[in-house]
Amino acid sequence: MPLLAAMAAALFFVGPGSVDGARAQPSADMVLRIAAVVNDDIISVYDIEARTDLLVASSGMPNTPEMRGRIRDQVLRALIDETLKLQEAERLELGVTDEELARAVRQVEQQNRIPPGGFEDFIQATGVDRETTMRQIRAEVAWIKSIRVLFAGEVNITEEQVDIVVNRLQAARGKPEHLVNEIYLPVDNPSEEGRVLENAQRLLAELRAGASFAPLARQFSQSPSAAKGGRLGWVRQGELETTLEQALQAMPEGAISEPIRTVGGFHILQLVDRRLTAEPDPDKARLSISQLALPSSGPKALSSATREEVKTVVRQNVQTCEDLNALAEEMDVPNSGAVGSVPVSSLRGPMRDVLLGLGENQVSEPLRTPNGELILMVCKREVPGGMPTREDIREQLRQERLEALANGHLRTLRQQALIDIRI
Repeated sequence: MPLLAAMAAALFFVGPGSVDGARAQPSADMVLRIAAVVNDDIISVYDIEARTDLLVASSGMPNTPEMRGRIRDQVLRALIDETLKLQEAERLELGVTDEELARAVRQVEQQNRIPPGGFEDFIQATGVDRETTMRQIRAEVAWIKSIRVLFAGEVNITEEQVDIVVNRLQAARGKPEHLVNEIYLPVDNPSEEGRVLENAQRLLAELRAGASFAPLARQFSQSPSAAKGGRLGWVRQGELETTLEQALQAMPEGAISEPIRTVGGFHILQLVDRRLTAEPDPDKARLSISQLALPSSGPKALSSATREEVKTVVRQNVQTCEDLNALAEEMDVPNSGAVGSVPVSSLRGPMRDVLLGLGENQVSEPLRTPNGELILMVCKREVPGGMPTREDIREQLRQERLEALANGHLRTLRQQALIDIRI
């Protein structure tokens, strides 16, 4: 389940930061002083301070006493939810193995462009408490496993449900849709509305002062999208509450909304982009490319006869990018093999013309270069927009249903828990 799997990387890294003024060692008072009791588990003042360090290091917020005080309530609420997730996994007798933790750490590295194996270096560079980062990862992995056990067997997407989405997409084709990030703060009790609005306004102030959206969404949002840094994805007309849709329509790209009150709570929206529903956007396409260089000069130069032999091998035997990459590795020539994903907008000159004319897994004719020749191959063409497949729709519906069940279950756990806040 791809979207739920992404929750395992819910740690809010965005890049190395600093925690100027962070404590080198926790004081005994911080460790022993109780901030809250969740059922039978204790959250200490030190837990709050350590998690605040991590948030400051990842979000770009200033590390000042005033800032730390403003976000303390939100950090505590996040730690309470985290504790409830761990308790639920324990109730279901679901542990988290070292292998599962290692896999989640690798996802954190991949999603935040940390070099493979660089997680520990990141922790040391930021100076944050390692245990608070690992606890957060462990809680999300445990929660994923809990949701699978509780609800995965209950979600069955019918053909009729897929048909409804297909018909809705066809009806909306050519109309605007929005790429949206969100932070959602629920109002579980009417008496809490003022406090929740105040928290939303504090978050908005930090965002407008330059804090990164994704770390704050991961830490404070109570929507299922929090695990993806608040990313709702592309939303079409009729998919959001009218109040939210009207706000988006009035926003310029890149804008962040004021807190918007809906039936359930307050939303802060970020409008990332706009496009037309189910219409492909070739200007934003990306090509996954492999290539084979045939150098005519330099230390790896190939004779004219050898180059012709290689061209024959390519024409007769290369059917996929894997074939071309294997040949490149065997020949050991520079600038050969998988290039990776390249935006079409970055391509120029003859190379652009050649690549745009290729189908997937189609080999180009040799392209002359100053140092020899170059054979190109498009491994995959990704064009945003367009109609999704029925299988894509089915999987998206399944993920949305699982995420809604997960969110509802956490809300139930919160309502049933004995929570004693002491600060």
